[in-house]
Amino acid sequence: MHSLFFFIIALSLLVVIHEYGHFWVARRCGVKVLTFSVGFGKALWSRVGKDGTEYVLAAIPLGGYVKMLDEREAEVPAELQAQAFNRQSLGARTAIVLAGPVANLLLAVVAYWLFFTLGLPGVKPVIGNITPDSPAAQISLQHDDEIYAINGQNTPTWISASKILRGIADEGGIARIKTANKTYELAIPKAALDISAGKLLSQLGMIPRQLELLPVIGELSAQGAAQRDGLQSGDLILSMDGKQVDSWQHWVKLIQASPDQTVEIQLQRAGLVQSVLLTPGSVVAEGKAVGRIGAGVDVSQTPIPEAWQAKWQYGPITAIKYAIMETWDFSRRTLMGIIGMIRGKISSDNVGGPIAIAQFVGASAQQGLVTFIASLAMISISLGILNLLPIPILDGGHLAFYLVEWIRGKPLSDKVQFTAQKIGLFILLMVMVLAFSNDLSRWVGL
Repeated sequence: MHSLFFFIIALSLLVVIHEYGHFWVARRCGVKVLTFSVGFGKALWSRVGKDGTEYVLAAIPLGGYVKMLDEREAEVPAELQAQAFNRQSLGARTAIVLAGPVANLLLAVVAYWLFFTLGLPGVKPVIGNITPDSPAAQISLQHDDEIYAINGQNTPTWISASKILRGIADEGGIARIKTANKTYELAIPKAALDISAGKLLSQLGMIPRQLELLPVIGELSAQGAAQRDGLQSGDLILSMDGKQVDSWQHWVKLIQASPDQTVEIQLQRAGLVQSVLLTPGSVVAEGKAVGRIGAGVDVSQTPIPEAWQAKWQYGPITAIKYAIMETWDFSRRTLMGIIGMIRGKISSDNVGGPIAIAQFVGASAQQGLVTFIASLAMISISLGILNLLPIPILDGGHLAFYLVEWIRGKPLSDKVQFTAQKIGLFILLMVMVLAFSNDLSRWVGL
C-alpha cells in the first residue's frame, strides 16, 4: 500500500503537468479546451470552470487527457470554428502537441534543482581497497585515498563520484582523480566496462570503504526463500546454527556457503527472540553453487559515523546548471536505452510497467524526500521522451504527421492517419503487454 500511495501521487502529478502543458499552450493559441481530465474512466469529481472547460478527476489514475474543440470529432458551431484545434496553423498545432513532453522535461529540471539545492546525504568517497592488477592499481591509487574531485568537478559523496565516472565511461576518456596529495589520470575505455550492471567501481578496481552493516532484514523478494520461510522486514539476525552473526556482510557469507541446506536462524523481532528454520535457494556463480534467500539489508538501521558523512549539494544558482545538465544526461540515456532495445543490444526485460514504477517510487520515498524528488524527475523525463517517440497515437506520432504535412504542403488524409493510429495503438498495446509481463515475472519470481 505504501508503494501504491506514492505511485498514485507521483503519476497524478506527472499527468497534471503533462496535460497542463497541452492546456496552457492551447489556450494561448486560441483553442477552446472542452475537458481537462486526470485519469480515465468514471468521473469521481468534475466541475465546469468560468472558462467553459470541464475539469475531471477520474477513477483510473493511469494517465489523463485534454479534449479540445475539433471538427474532426464533432460538429462545431460556426461562431466557434475559429477556436477549433484543426483550424489552427501548423505551427500552433505543433506547439500544442509538443507542450506536454516539454512540460515533463521542465518539471524534471525543477525537480533536479530541488534535489541539488536540498542536497543528497551520502558517504565520503574514500577508497577501502584497490584490486590487484586493476586500472586503479596500475596508476597507484591507494587505499584510504579520498576522492575530492574528478575532472574538476567536486565529489563530496560516492554517488557524485560514481556518476561522473559513468559519464566518462559512456564515451571512454580520462578521469583526472584528485586526492589530498596527488592527481591521478585513469584511462577508462568505453568498450571495456559494463556500467549498465552497476559494476563500474569494481571493474576499475576501486572498492569503497565498507561500513559494517547491522544484520537487519529490509526488502524481501516475492517467492524468495526468506519470505517463504517466515523472515520479515525489520528482523535483526542474531545467529545461524549457533554461530553469532556480527554484521550483514558476515550474514551474507554464511548464507552463500549454505545452498539448499536447512539452517536454524535466531532473530529478534519486535523485541522478542525467536527461531526460524531457513533453507536458502541455490544459484550458480562463477561455476559453483551459492546460497541465496532474496532479502536486502535495511541500511537505515546502521548509523553512519559522523566523520564518514557528506552531502551532495549546490547553491541555488549553481544548482540550475546542474539540474539542466542532469535532465539532459538522463534524457540522452533514456533515448539511447530505447534505441538499444530496438536494435537488440539491450534486453527487453528492462521494460517496466506500473508495478515496477510503483516499487521504484515507493522505495525512493522510503529513502526520503530528496530521493523521492529525484525519482519524480527520472519518471517525468521517461514520460516526456516516450511521448516524443514517432508512434501514431502518442504526441510524437502527431508531430510526425505534422512533419509530413510541412514537407507535402498539405496534411495526410484522415483515412491514412486513422490507419496509422490503429497501428500505433497496436504497438502501444504490445509494449504494455510486455511491460506487465515483465512486472509479473519479477513480482512472482518467475
